[in-house]
Amino acid sequence: MKLIKLTSILVLFAMVSCNQYVKRKDIPIDGEVTIHTDRYKQTVWGIGFEIQSDAIGSGNTGLPTDKHAVPHDLTPSERERFAKEMLAGFRYCRLAGGLYWRGLDPEQKYMQPRWDTQLEEIRQMMDWAGVEGVSLEYWSPAPYWKANESYIGKGRNDRYNVLKCFGPDFANDPIYKGDTVKFLKDFGEACAKDVQTLKEAGIKTSQWGMSNEPWTSNTSYSSCKWFTAEDYVRSYYYSAKAIREADPNILLISDTEYGFPRKIATGMHRPEVADLVDAYVVHTIGWDSERVKDVHKRITEELPKRPWFQNEYEYLSGGATPERCLNTAQHIMNSFQLGENPTWYWIHALKPFKNSEASGYSLGFWKSLMEKYHAQNIGKYERWVKGPIIDKMPDGFEKMEFINAIRPGKTKKPGLGYTFSINQNATAYLVVEEKGGFAPEGWEKKDLVVVHENGTDAIYTKQLQKGKIQISKNDGKEGDVYGAPHALFLEGEDMETFKVEVGVNSPMKIRSEAMVLEKAAMEMEPGTWIYNDFNWNAVGSFVKHMPWDCKVLDITEANYNKDARVFAYEKPDGKRVFVVSNRTGKEYSFKLNTGVNSKWQSYRYTPWERGENTMGVPTEKQKGNEIITVLPHLSWEFWEEI
Repeated sequence: MKLIKLTSILVLFAMVSCNQYVKRKDIPIDGEVTIHTDRYKQTVWGIGFEIQSDAIGSGNTGLPTDKHAVPHDLTPSERERFAKEMLAGFRYCRLAGGLYWRGLDPEQKYMQPRWDTQLEEIRQMMDWAGVEGVSLEYWSPAPYWKANESYIGKGRNDRYNVLKCFGPDFANDPIYKGDTVKFLKDFGEACAKDVQTLKEAGIKTSQWGMSNEPWTSNTSYSSCKWFTAEDYVRSYYYSAKAIREADPNILLISDTEYGFPRKIATGMHRPEVADLVDAYVVHTIGWDSERVKDVHKRITEELPKRPWFQNEYEYLSGGATPERCLNTAQHIMNSFQLGENPTWYWIHALKPFKNSEASGYSLGFWKSLMEKYHAQNIGKYERWVKGPIIDKMPDGFEKMEFINAIRPGKTKKPGLGYTFSINQNATAYLVVEEKGGFAPEGWEKKDLVVVHENGTDAIYTKQLQKGKIQISKNDGKEGDVYGAPHALFLEGEDMETFKVEVGVNSPMKIRSEAMVLEKAAMEMEPGTWIYNDFNWNAVGSFVKHMPWDCKVLDITEANYNKDARVFAYEKPDGKRVFVVSNRTGKEYSFKLNTGVNSKWQSYRYTPWERGENTMGVPTEKQKGNEIITVLPHLSWEFWEEI
């Protein structure tokens, strides 16, 4: 708590002088940047989000029949607040065809609202927020068009979880009799009809994609797999052609594979295909912000020139954290500045508290009108995430920080290892399931145990030095059953200031952070929503400071630092904005040579602080053609021309 209070004190100190112009002198500069205000790069159209407009099971399992969805599952006043407070400023709403929009006509050929008011609720939300339109992308086509006549497949190698024309029995189909071209033309017309259905409901389609992650087939939720790139390209050609003919203003996107559009890449040498690809779209889900450069390099070197962007960013393993907050902010910055992306998407605006993936996926949480939040595990210790409750632990352990890990694959895989950093030396107590006589190397066994419903686990101890820590996996086993991942109790030198930081993609849960969310959920009223600060503060800062159609400015960095990023743009009104960020682990100073003799106002963000209306905390003003600023670790600033 003291760290958060210290951040607040620093911000408060800065606010005292925010109405005065500050001139910094004799400060050692860590990063010097020149902004070329006469050299423009791409235009950023605006930022997008996805909406869970129908129900999905916790952990992305199953398609429930209830109406556990937003905005449907909010009270009327909360629907309006959600749209006007959070969503205002976004340009696009990603709509998941066959998943979050999955109602069907009697023949199961076309998408329809699953309940009478579903599309009206989405339209009203978009109107209140001022969102331009949806990006319609199919997780699965309507069942009529699939070989299994179902939204969901039976695993990664399910040869029936495909378009009907690529299924094993298509030659015997009573209607098409093996005529693939006729089938694909009809499929394309069905896609165009779905766009028309949205139009008739008052919903504009701004972007359209044939398939979300066309390489995947699973048993959990809607999907459709293309086993070959050629099958994908043929399907895309006919469906995209139908969309282009129906509405030439819709941006056609392909193909949301990981990191590179592998399938459509094989068809870009064909003019008739290339003419129907307006933008390459990939997934870089939870990746470190530095990897934007690699994606950009490969796409620009290997493919015909098109805009590219990612349209699904979230953290698949574990929840939102301060470190991930800064990574998200820097991913947005690098995507626009280095990747030359015209837009950027976060996955979910809101997720329900009951969904286990909600923290890493959402900008906010909602509490259902239809069910109560079960708080029976509030304050209790889980041996692993979603695992058995620890019933007994040694005296004094409840005063320590506690870390537990995810256990994927249950008992058939080694218990995952994980990494984290600590800001001071600590005594560590490792909870170990000693399967097959396993003992962690370099740890001393204590005459202590923890007890839970699955049994008793031993405790080992070790002195840890501040900095990065690696906890090894538990690969002890008996037969084909592996030991559980290690849990960890940590006693810092000063528990009031002790802090644990996880990596960007670390499959673990920190108790002190999880408790904040769980207590908030318990206090919420049904039908209401709250912010998920560590995700929202990052994304929301750009939504609120970047109007649509900003132009990115070219920059030159004297010394590139992957953890201290810079982004420069010009708003449609001609005012310039410079964004600087710091996740270096210490203070970092920037000198910005703006090339413009003007006045500048700074707005600071941290994972814990976003200011009033998510506009940042005003810190200080400067004037002239240079800006010098010092950022604390885990912070970012917008310097706006005034």
